[in-house]
Amino acid sequence: MLNVHRRMLLAVGAVAAASLAVPAGAQELQPHRAAYDVSLLEHGKPSPTSQGTYAYELKLTCDGYIINQRLRLELDGARGSVITEQQSQMTESRDGRKLHFEHEASANGRKATLVRGDATLKADGSGEARFTEPDGQVVALPAGTMFPMAMTLATLKHAAAGDGGFDALFFYGEKPAPPQSVNVVIGRVPKRLADLKVPEEGVSIVKGRARTYFRAGFFDAEAKKDGERAAFEISSLTLDNGVELYGTHEEGDSGFEYRISRLEPLPKPNCN
Repeated sequence: MLNVHRRMLLAVGAVAAASLAVPAGAQELQPHRAAYDVSLLEHGKPSPTSQGTYAYELKLTCDGYIINQRLRLELDGARGSVITEQQSQMTESRDGRKLHFEHEASANGRKATLVRGDATLKADGSGEARFTEPDGQVVALPAGTMFPMAMTLATLKHAAAGDGGFDALFFYGEKPAPPQSVNVVIGRVPKRLADLKVPEEGVSIVKGRARTYFRAGFFDAEAKKDGERAAFEISSLTLDNGVELYGTHEEGDSGFEYRISRLEPLPKPNCN
């Protein structure tokens, strides 16, 4: 899905080399609006009560994808509870070569950080990201860099092909830094998630869809080369149409999990 959430996606979190990008129209994602209950994790075990909510919206246009996300957590602090919010708005082209991103974080209603910019990839898969906030920052993107929706499509493609996993470069735009290396492992759906309930209003876009479970480790630019541990790890239970039902984000001994609580289909564009 994070720092807390800026890293989380993928999941919609999120993943593949440029040669594995899925051509426009080859696989159609389901536009939808979803809400999740969030619980904190300690040593891999969830707390008994929800500490927050995560909202996700995917809209399709004839040219690309519009993604809106919001993570809200209530945490205990030295001076009482702290309410943190992280919001992301992104627009990604269907060919996976253009990304506009805006990420904002706040604590108790006060803006803490704002990151905004645009990233583009050339025909050879390399490119750059130009930030307007912080102004003037430019980051080179190596060939093979993937943006969020291209990552989602490639993960589903690997799962459908029966692949056990793959490596990738991922750029989300949460900070002026090179893409992270990602190691994805696709496996069997755990028994505890096999019968995960889906909200009634979303049954129409869930029924008959294949479920994919995967874990992914995210490494900062040089960490994987040096054999260091992943900066964070995620897991996800996602349908073959891109609807995520469950996910986790873990950093060391702490993290959080999120389970779907509401699901609403959104209309598909008429691009004839």
